[in-house]
Amino acid sequence: MTPLLFDYPISAAILFYAGEAGDMQDTMEAVDGISKALEDRGHMVRVQEVNKKNWRRAVRIPGEVVFNLVEDEEWQLYVRVGRRLEELDRAQVGHDMKCFKYATKKARIKRRMKQLGISTPDFRIFNRRTRVHDIRGVNYPLIVKPSGQHAGIGISQDSVVIDKQELEERVKYVFQKFPGEVIAEEYIDGREIHVTVMGNGRHVVALPYCELEFTGEFADNWNVYTYDAKWEKASWEYWGARVTAPANVSHRLSSKLEKLAIRAYKAFGCRDIARLDIRIDDRGRAYVVDLNMSPSLNRFDDQDATLKSVQALGWSYEEFIESLVAIAYKRVYGRLPDRIRERHFLLAAPGI
Repeated sequence: MTPLLFDYPISAAILFYAGEAGDMQDTMEAVDGISKALEDRGHMVRVQEVNKKNWRRAVRIPGEVVFNLVEDEEWQLYVRVGRRLEELDRAQVGHDMKCFKYATKKARIKRRMKQLGISTPDFRIFNRRTRVHDIRGVNYPLIVKPSGQHAGIGISQDSVVIDKQELEERVKYVFQKFPGEVIAEEYIDGREIHVTVMGNGRHVVALPYCELEFTGEFADNWNVYTYDAKWEKASWEYWGARVTAPANVSHRLSSKLEKLAIRAYKAFGCRDIARLDIRIDDRGRAYVVDLNMSPSLNRFDDQDATLKSVQALGWSYEEFIESLVAIAYKRVYGRLPDRIRERHFLLAAPGI
């Protein structure tokens, strides 16, 4: 697999939301990395922090391709920006807003996977009127997650429950902390493989697989990729959860993972890039436990699964980002540019 690179420079806009939490710090680092990578490749980049006051103006910032990284806590600003960009026919990297309904509600992903017959752990979904009582057909231990969160928010060692009492307590806790539904799914004890998929239409490929290995104190705890394991560098979980690529898998398992990941990618209408988190049990059965339609692109995070897969592919970060932009560009414009279009986008962005 070779990078898809530009012969002519283009312009790109990067819109982002700032915050102090670990996942938001990751976004801001990604902004720095993406902008520098594109500039190093000769492209023009405009970066804009977005808030409730300036978002209408921000969506008109010129750029042939736009990164929408406005990942606010409740996704409200992100949705406003994404919808407006679509109304303006802007070329956004990644999923469209129709597809995004799944990204904001993990319960929708679970229901849709079940409808489509895509392998995922058995689950139950609770709303605030649901009584946690009869869950026959689902086996303990279970892992309890807030449906409307991302980046591991709301997931800790306490998320895994072993009986009805713990389930009731954890569901109650999640309702107190987060809006929306709550998911309780079977905890799959086994390997965790992250599969990044890139492309559109007939040209969809899986990158080398990345394995998440649980080491150190995880030996006496649940092997769960918690919020702390993802973002909190002061925690034992962060240093115990290590990623490696390419994952050491058999040819048979590799084929199974590729088919499962690409099927789910296409079934949910993913575009350009997405990452699937897959658990493998002791019988070799694979289950999709998460579908991330906006995977981290942070070059400064040496434990990022997607970037580890890119490195295993032999690409530089600059080649990866330019290829991702080229994939989005071709999807929207039909081909890579044969001329500089910057003047056109300046004229189409009144009031800047």
